[in-house]
Amino acid sequence: MEAVPKQTIRIFVGGRNYETTYTKKYEKRTPWVRPNPEEIKSFIPGTVEKIMVKTGEHVTAGQEIMIYVAMKMHNIIRAPFDGTVMSIAVEEGRKLPRGVVMMVIRREDAAAPKKKSRISMASKRKMVEKRKAKRAKGKF
Repeated sequence: MEAVPKQTIRIFVGGRNYETTYTKKYEKRTPWVRPNPEEIKSFIPGTVEKIMVKTGEHVTAGQEIMIYVAMKMHNIIRAPFDGTVMSIAVEEGRKLPRGVVMMVIRREDAAAPKKKSRISMASKRKMVEKRKAKRAKGKF
């Protein structure tokens, strides 16, 4: 097995040069990944008690979609936004660890293309002029 060279960091602080290396813990860390808001994941180990929606069904924000029992408490999982249930990855009675994707809901507004707002050059010039006038008066 080939030895991996350690990453050396050079730091300049207060007129002095310092040299250090990353710790093993830092080198073996898992990189952070932005969570997908369309995935409903289990937040704590527990059991799916009841699923109240079906694949393809339209849900509205705040609608009850599932009851999840964790630590002897019935947690009502609600839809975070308006959308369509794309898939349900669990069945009732299944025990889950933390972080498992239980359901995927596609946002309703994600399907529609977003309009780009266009500002004319004249409007941009006016905004710049107003900003300059405020700065000249001392009102930032």
